[in-house]
Formats: sequence, structure tokens, C-alpha cells
Amino acid sequence: MPINDTGITWGGNSSSGNNTDCTGETIAQQDCSHGRDATDNDDSDGHAGFSFTKLGSNGDDLLAGDTAWSCVEDSVTGLIWEVKTADDGLHDKADRYNWYNTNNSTNGGADGDNGAASNSCEGYIGEITTTWCNTQAFTARVNAVGLCGATDWRLPTITELKGIVNNGGVNPSIDTLYFPNTESTNYWSSSPYASDGGRAWLVGFNNGDGGYGNRNSNNRVRLVRSGQ
Repeated sequence: MPINDTGITWGGNSSSGNNTDCTGETIAQQDCSHGRDATDNDDSDGHAGFSFTKLGSNGDDLLAGDTAWSCVEDSVTGLIWEVKTADDGLHDKADRYNWYNTNNSTNGGADGDNGAASNSCEGYIGEITTTWCNTQAFTARVNAVGLCGATDWRLPTITELKGIVNNGGVNPSIDTLYFPNTESTNYWSSSPYASDGGRAWLVGFNNGDGGYGNRNSNNRVRLVRSGQ
């Protein structure tokens, strides 16, 4: 699968810190001189080398200037991403989930935490397991309603999730013109942490760094699906 560039279009190592453009000492060796940020730096469809398309509630392509959309297609990777909202609904930006996966072939040998007692997401009802605030239950809820006309939504791998990080900015480190309502905090990936079954990989969208967290921690989620 193709990968995105970093979103860094400025040069460092100058006489007084970083520059606002791709200039500076040893500039040919710096990130801004390489990859899509240098060859496809067109902000009309995403910051620098990123290329996104807004999708409507049925999965139809929208114009870049449209003000209401439900998903975003990454034209470089082909992945389609959930867009978070601020409406106290299913995709609300404030909702947090425990990491939970009962599939032994993908969970690294441990299920994680089912969030049975964690009232950290909209619609939580303690005695109804389908409403629990865990990543598996949330994914099932999104697939049940057919977000953007699809029912194959899933947690992204750590590589996929880091692919939408814009390292050229912070708080949040993502293109907010296409991914509004992104919190500057940790988002779960589907990738288990190999040396500890109680942890899983995540990305902090305050600065784009990857790391790992305890599976019983409440973190945000942005689902993804493979394109057509």
C-alpha cells in the first residue's frame, strides 16, 4: 500500500531555528525536500502532499468546499476514514473506549478490557453489552448503521493510523480541514503490543507520536476501511 508523506514543508538547521519554507542548511537532506511534500505540494485537496476526498453519508464523493461530510477517502493510500462529530451522537469526538478484541488471531493473545463499567461513550447502558464503551462494540455499532454505505469498518493498524498524521503541525497533528473535531490526545490502533498482552499501540494526535497504552485505558477511536 502506498504511504503518505509527513506534511513537513519547512526546513530546519538554519541560523536561527526553523524556517517557514523549505530552506536552510543541508536542505537537500531534510524531509521537506523529499517525497510528496516536495513533488505534490497542493493544498487544494489536503495539506502539502496529502490528497483527500470528502464523502457523503452514502459514500458519494463531495466537493472540497462542501461543509457537511461523514467520511474521508485518502487518495494516496486508498483508505477511507471515519469523521468525528460534535453532536453527542455515535461518532462524537469526546467518546472514549477501552481496547477490546476477542479474536485470538489478531489480539496478541489477550482480549483486553470490555469496558463493562466504563461510562465514557454516548449511549452506554450497563446491562446492554452492545452499548459498552470498548473498541469492538463501537466498531459493531458503526457497521450496524452502515456508515457511508459500508459495513466493513475496523480499527486501523498502527501504520495506517500514523499515515494520516501531519507532522507539520501540532494540537492536533492532522489536517483539520478534512478531519474536524480531532482531539489532541491518544487514538487506539488495532495493533497489539507484542511484549505485553495488556497493552496496545496508539497514536497521540497532539504531536503525532506513536506509543502504547494499557488496554483498560479510555482512548479515542477513528475507524477505517479499505477502499474499493
